Amino acid sequence: MSHRFFIDEDVADEAVLRGDRAHQIANVLRLRAGEVIVLVRDGIEASVELAAVTGEEVRGRVIERSASRDEPIHGVTLALPLLKGDHDEQVVEAVTQLGVRRIVPFTSARSVVRSVSQAKRERWQRIAREAAETARRGRIPTIDDPRSWVALFDALGPGALVAWEAEPLVPLRDALRPADTSIVIGPEGGIDTEEIAFARGRGAITVSLGPRNLRSETAAIAAVAQITAALEPTNRDQSGVEDRS
Repeated sequence: MSHRFFIDEDVADEAVLRGDRAHQIANVLRLRAGEVIVLVRDGIEASVELAAVTGEEVRGRVIERSASRDEPIHGVTLALPLLKGDHDEQVVEAVTQLGVRRIVPFTSARSVVRSVSQAKRERWQRIAREAAETARRGRIPTIDDPRSWVALFDALGPGALVAWEAEPLVPLRDALRPADTSIVIGPEGGIDTEEIAFARGRGAITVSLGPRNLRSETAAIAAVAQITAALEPTNRDQSGVEDRS
């Protein structure tokens, strides 16, 4: 299975990689001329046969292009509260592998963490890129600037789903529709009733993730897993292996 790398610019017939990518290919992975790698940008994959490999520069020839087969059809946006420690980094890694397309960090009335450093935001981006490569995705999820609760629903639009522990009637799966979906997860302190009223006034729908009280990071991963499993069409044989032919 070929190694995959996201790139920031389209490649023509010849691909040239320098810097960290060249170092990784030559010195970490120890790839050599004649081997094939895959370069990915905006859902398009280019298979590249390596022609010259050094730690400073890697050159290769594009031998095939195709649309990514493993990128989810429907876009899932996760509104994620800023979390203590490295919990938000764990969420970014997991939900990227699950297929989330966009992450919108936010703060609300009961948020414990109120701001995020530029260094941490850069770590999120690096983690998302590496997780997307691991999952063989066709896109890296975008990560928005942090927003307040009031500004959050302008970014998400009407129909956003809000996971709320006090919602007794509407399971998440019953609120899903075959379309792009936004899911909001509350902070460690929960979401207060005034915030819920505001969200509903902006067209949001409160949903339940089940009878147990979940930590924010667990709820985020569980919600995205439920949504992607429900919305992503698959055809599996009896052995459980996915058949996309």
